[in-house]
This record gives sequence, structure tokens and C-alpha cells, in this order.
Amino acid sequence: MRKESKQVFRQVRWCWLVLAFLLIAPGSPVQAEEEPIPIILDTDMESDVDDVGALAMLHAFADRGEAEALGVVVSAKNPYATLTADRVNTYFGRPDLPLGQLKGEGVDRGSRYAQQVAEEFPGELETAGDAPDAVEVYREILSAQPDDSVVIVTIGYKTNVRDLLFSEPCEHSELDGRELVDQKVRLWVCMGGQFPEGREANILWDAQASVEAIEAWPTEIIFSGWEIGTPIMTANELDELPEDSPVRRSYELFNDLQPHHSWDQAALLYAVRGLDDGPAADYWDFSEPGRIVIDPEDGSNTWEADPEGTHRHKIERRDPGLIADELDELMMHLPQDGEN
Repeated sequence: MRKESKQVFRQVRWCWLVLAFLLIAPGSPVQAEEEPIPIILDTDMESDVDDVGALAMLHAFADRGEAEALGVVVSAKNPYATLTADRVNTYFGRPDLPLGQLKGEGVDRGSRYAQQVAEEFPGELETAGDAPDAVEVYREILSAQPDDSVVIVTIGYKTNVRDLLFSEPCEHSELDGRELVDQKVRLWVCMGGQFPEGREANILWDAQASVEAIEAWPTEIIFSGWEIGTPIMTANELDELPEDSPVRRSYELFNDLQPHHSWDQAALLYAVRGLDDGPAADYWDFSEPGRIVIDPEDGSNTWEADPEGTHRHKIERRDPGLIADELDELMMHLPQDGEN
């Protein structure tokens, strides 16, 4: 009897240890007791396919209670870019997620996947013109949020951000754009630039907007540069997703489901899991405060140290392969059953 009792005790103790591990394990669904990070994702959703991977991750984070998906705004003029974002949102059960389209002048670089995804998958929008102005979406969302709460993640051109900052008071808020950002935004996480110097697409395309947006931004900016996402190769298992997945289809059209760099996903991972001593807080080191200096003529950038600066950029620390494994797991997320 004594021997049997000890075995029972060990089994019970083991169960409690497993439960305790689940309660503290990074990425565990039980962690959803933490307040979700409110995210607005600003994407070009055209030239590269990592935008699709990042949007899939946002839905995974939202389903797990790690992030609150406040909205998506598209910074490209490509009309199929907004429709692709709509198709992904619909697939993950969030067809009504606020979605804005750049209405003014902007960049259209074309896409290997956007038109086909827009035409092959169901969604709420028939044309990009049916989507409201991105600045209006920004202003409506921000005005309804608590002060110093929203994290904006840009994984595309800076046109929308520039236009937001220079927007006028409206029915949603009596504040101008810069005042509204200063009041409501906690942090801007920007996938852009190459550090300590270089020339990166999200900065060089509409370089003037990049200069104006970054110089006028009133809060802290964390840059997740080209060198951060380049060695993180994901999409290693997307061929196992169902064929009705627009995520799988986008990568299939882009590069036949081959592993790909993860610039945008690395930025979003930090925004959701890297803040407040989250599970990804020690994945990267950070530069000393400073500022990014952009040449508006060719879009190249350099880094300038400045103790009073409000910019920092990420520096590689954790094995990129381990980060890739985490990103792949998030990108493999499937829609939840029922309403999300």
C-alpha cells in the first residue's frame, strides 16, 4: 500500500508540474490572462509575401488573446493589395476588421500574388475603392483607444503614417494627427531601414514620406531592420496548410512555397511578445538611443547616435533558426471554429 501511495503521489506531483509549466511557458494559450497588445498593422501587401505571413500571425495572436487586432491599413496603391488583406481577414473569421486603403498618391510596385488571391478567395470587398480612407480608419481607431496604449506596426511604405500625422481634426477627434498620435500611441515598431547603414525598400519607396513621417513622429520608434529579418527563413511547412488557405496560396504564387526571409514577421513578433518583459523580450539587443537619417533622394539611411534621440534599432541576439521555428508555428495557425 505504501509503495502504491508513493506512486500515486508522484503521478499527482507530475501533473501539477506539467500544469505549472503550461502556465508559464512562452506562447502558452494560458498566458492569455495578460492584457492583449492593441495593434494596428500598416502593410503594403504587394511586393513581397512576408506581409501575408505577418497578417496571418496577427490573427494567430488575436485568437490566442496575445494581441487585439484593431485594424489593418494598406499603404500601397495596388488595388489588389487591399483585397488580399480583406481575403486573409475573411479567412480567419474577421471580415469586419477595420480595413483602410491609401486614397492619395502612393506607390504601386505590382505583385506576384495579390490579384490571384483577390480573385480566387471570398471576401467582403468587391473593389479596393469600397474600403475607407486609411487615414480615416487610423483616426477612428485611435480616438476610441485609451491614452498611450496602441502599438502601430508598419511593414510597408510610410505614406499612411505621414498622412495621418498631417491630418486635420475630424468628427472622430478634435486633435490634429500629430496630437492624436502623441496622445494615443505607445510605440511605433517600424520594419524599415538597414543598420548601421544601407538602403531598404520600405524606406526608399516614397522616401519623402519616410522622411516626413519619421521626423514628425512624436513618440518612440523601434526599427526592425533589413538585417534582422534576412537570416530568419520561414514558410518551411506552409505546404501542409489546406488548399483553401490564402496564406498558402500567396506563398505558392510568390515562390512556390520555398523558405523565405521574415522581415515583417520579426517586427510583429517583437511588438506582441517583446514588450513588457514578454517571452520574446530577450530575442534582440537594442542600439543606444539615436536617430535614423534618410537621404530623400535615394532612400538610403545611416544611423546617428544621440542620447536625446527617440529611435532605437534591433540587434541580432537569438539564433535566427529558433525565431524562425516560432514564426512558422504562428503562420501555420488555422481559423477558429465559429465566430472570432
